[in-house]
Amino acid sequence: MVKIGKLLDNMRIKKIVARIVPETVVTLIKRCKYRINRDRDFYKNHGYPLNLKDPKSFNEKLYYRKYYGNFDNMALFADKYKVRDYVEKKVGSKYLIPLLGLYEEFTQEDWRALPNKFVLKTNHGSGARHIHIVTNKESENVSDIVKKFRKALKESFGIIKQEPFYARIDRKVIAEKYLESEGKTPNDYKFHCFGEKIFIQVDSDRYDNHKRSFFDADWNRLNIRLDSKFPEIEECLPPSNLKEMIEVATKLSSDFDYVRVDLYNVNGRVYFGELTLTHGNGTEDFKPGHIDMEWGSYWQLDKKNRLLYKN
Repeated sequence: MVKIGKLLDNMRIKKIVARIVPETVVTLIKRCKYRINRDRDFYKNHGYPLNLKDPKSFNEKLYYRKYYGNFDNMALFADKYKVRDYVEKKVGSKYLIPLLGLYEEFTQEDWRALPNKFVLKTNHGSGARHIHIVTNKESENVSDIVKKFRKALKESFGIIKQEPFYARIDRKVIAEKYLESEGKTPNDYKFHCFGEKIFIQVDSDRYDNHKRSFFDADWNRLNIRLDSKFPEIEECLPPSNLKEMIEVATKLSSDFDYVRVDLYNVNGRVYFGELTLTHGNGTEDFKPGHIDMEWGSYWQLDKKNRLLYKN
């Protein structure tokens, strides 16, 4: 009971602070807190000190990109709407999930114009606050969803934890076709691309009972845990068109020294998800730990590439 009481007190304090202190001031305080604790938190997550001057590990190179990346270009790749043009030029429009709507602000009138099943997401954010999967409009509270996305559009995603390129995205709400699969969400195939070297991360049941496993390009299961709190997927068969997925990921990653290419495979069709430039914000731990250095060795940091880095 004492713990519950303290939790409620903390919640009340946060609500009072939110009413009194301007959001810009709160954001500045959080940014300062992140910077002060950055090195300590990196060591806590990875077990070694952060070296930005001469990064060697995968996570150090993610941090290097967070501080010295070309943020204007990174914003274009991270924008879930604008990146569609890049994907179409690289691999063709057939890999894009059909777009149902693009909104400066999502309203109840917009809701009424959409089909019974669809997916809403912001183009600049990530996580549950920035996505809503609709499988039956009648069972949804449209007022709550409108409020959710009004709040999500106000969130300056990435500012606090040094991913400033997200804040340079012109914020929108996207409506996409719902991809029918066996579960509420299809498996997410994330291709970690280091030139010709590729590792495949599979995430299942991301919003219910999240599991994660890793495979090489020949679909051999790997003894890798990245963000070790997630259990492995017990049985995970290779998609029938794995070769096509690898070809798509290879083409989409050709301009990068490292990028994560997210794809879906639904009813034998491959769909593009997103390009991710700073996987896990550099916070996810490896088990076994030496994989962090191994992946870092595959990432040949191309600091002279003006598309990716400041010069």
